[in-house]
Amino acid sequence: MPYSFTINCAGLGTALAIVIVSLALPRALRADSIDMVYIAAGKALVGDDSNLDDEKPTHYVSTSDYFIDVYEVNVWHWEKVATWAEANGYQFSDSVKQRKDGPWWYQDASNLLFPMNMADWYDAVKWCNARSELEGRIPVYYEDANKTIVYRSGTVDLNETNVNWGDTGYRLPTEVEWERAARGEASTAKQAYSWGNSFLSGSLANYSLSGDPFDDASTPVGYFNGRQDINASENSRGGETTSHKDMANGFGLYDITGNVSEWCWDWYDAKWYSKPESMNKDTKGPTVTPLTDVKPRRVSRGGSYKSYSEGDRAGGNSLRIAYRGAHLPALPSRMRGLRCVRANAEDPLWSTATSLTNFPNWFFLDWLPQGGGYYYQSQYTWVYHGDFGWIYPDGKGSYDNWIYFPQHGWLWTNHYSFPYFFSSVDSNWYKYDETGAELGWFERFSDKERFHWGRVFPR
Repeated sequence: MPYSFTINCAGLGTALAIVIVSLALPRALRADSIDMVYIAAGKALVGDDSNLDDEKPTHYVSTSDYFIDVYEVNVWHWEKVATWAEANGYQFSDSVKQRKDGPWWYQDASNLLFPMNMADWYDAVKWCNARSELEGRIPVYYEDANKTIVYRSGTVDLNETNVNWGDTGYRLPTEVEWERAARGEASTAKQAYSWGNSFLSGSLANYSLSGDPFDDASTPVGYFNGRQDINASENSRGGETTSHKDMANGFGLYDITGNVSEWCWDWYDAKWYSKPESMNKDTKGPTVTPLTDVKPRRVSRGGSYKSYSEGDRAGGNSLRIAYRGAHLPALPSRMRGLRCVRANAEDPLWSTATSLTNFPNWFFLDWLPQGGGYYYQSQYTWVYHGDFGWIYPDGKGSYDNWIYFPQHGWLWTNHYSFPYFFSSVDSNWYKYDETGAELGWFERFSDKERFHWGRVFPR
């Protein structure tokens, strides 16, 4: 949907009304190529009084609003982020290289669209940080309580003080955030599954021997979209004869039940729900300190393709929404993956820029242009940029930037897509030429024609 806004150009006595169209970005350039949905602030029903002791008592917890991934993180997305991350100071465990992709015979789409697995909890948290930094968002996990050392390597047992919860970067959901999103729009309803309490069959989710062609393995993310193929009956419970439905839950999320279990933020405490702190708004779960009876574990939710519909773990049926998995954080599994959330917040424009000592109002931006660019912040919103001359920037952080070039008009770019710019004037993509001797040249993507919109290099 096109939308419009007005930018006041202070000091120039004018206002620019800009109409922005939906951007048809190439997949490799899209910062938001992974769909997320908005979860409004509200109450969530947590737990189940009729099953396992660690789910009791059922109670309500309020959450702030947030965004959550529609799909479990797939292998393609993991690899794209991890490749960048490992070239920029991140380290992941060797287990991620032992992941299970899709079967050799699956030709409908790339095997990279299967859910990521074999990432331990530390890998998942570091990957969230890397996803944030790649897109130009501020990461949320830090090694120190002062939040000065971004968590990029090692196995650090983070606690609540290590997290900037209100920043725009990606993170793992808390147990309560996961359960609120899993229950869908009926977040306060007592229900076993995201679709309600109706009988579980193979047409509704991927669990052990559920009858899909991938049995006892993961399916591609979002496979249960109304076109799922259920062709066996061993434990399908009639799913092979059912008219299949799109199994997105009330918030539009897929694979809440089965496929891979999903890491959450929280430390696991079997008695947590009986403690008053568990009912606080936006609870982050227990601290690790009191958990001395066992090796500290982290929570996962949602069951997996190895879960049985008839129940497991003392009859608990791990496919239920309320079921609380608990695992050593350093223990990877082909049955576990992740789904990210982020706060409903915005970063200030170019918030990662650093000021230059002894040069008032001069700043260094490490990605625009690539390798670093200097700019002077005037008393107005206009800035003087080392490559582009006088420009008018507007947007959020480093992930949504509109820049007004007096010789052309408005161009959009961000940390993820630079050196590509999108023009609102002629709806074309342009690539900034960083190799030429003269600054400020752009090449139009459609016909390779060159244009000069920036300052001229001093001769």
